[in-house]
Amino acid sequence: MLGKRPIQEWEADRWARGLKHGLIKMEGHFFRVGAGKRGCLSLFVRNEAGSYVGLRRESVTQAATYVSLITDYGYHRAATRFETGWMDVAVFDDAERPLIYAENKAHLGLLDALCRRLENDFADTVPFTAEPVKGTDDALMKAQHVWRHRPRYFWAVCPTHRKFYHVDYSNHGFTLRPAVDVPTAHAGAF
Repeated sequence: MLGKRPIQEWEADRWARGLKHGLIKMEGHFFRVGAGKRGCLSLFVRNEAGSYVGLRRESVTQAATYVSLITDYGYHRAATRFETGWMDVAVFDDAERPLIYAENKAHLGLLDALCRRLENDFADTVPFTAEPVKGTDDALMKAQHVWRHRPRYFWAVCPTHRKFYHVDYSNHGFTLRPAVDVPTAHAGAF
């Protein structure tokens, strides 16, 4: 897997920063990142027999994205959350409203497919269910999260590409408007 999708320099750098500043903590084959997710996450995928068989590639990018929001963009660690239950990484404002929703994918093909759907399919309506739809339609599940929680920005990140958007809401749906980069926080952070 690493031969096809190697760890990128920016990811390795953010992991090093995260470890240095206590934003990422290693516990054997597991790691713990910031607030949000209470348990440890595995760096590796197990097979049916319980043996570690591969790197959980998306987790590497998720943790690097979390560290980047704090160390590159200046968001406070208390406002930046990892796997909050509905987003990979999120930044909340002072009133605890979602400001940035960061979604990570293991490679560009998955990221492009998700962004295409979010850019084109939910302007007029977001099919709503009482609870998010899990395991069936990833783009629909992400659209429901965006619609329910109303972040101002959406940041799509994979190891080799990043796409940043303003989220514009209507009465029945939303659109993603491409933007240059993640806005920086006004106050320094970590």
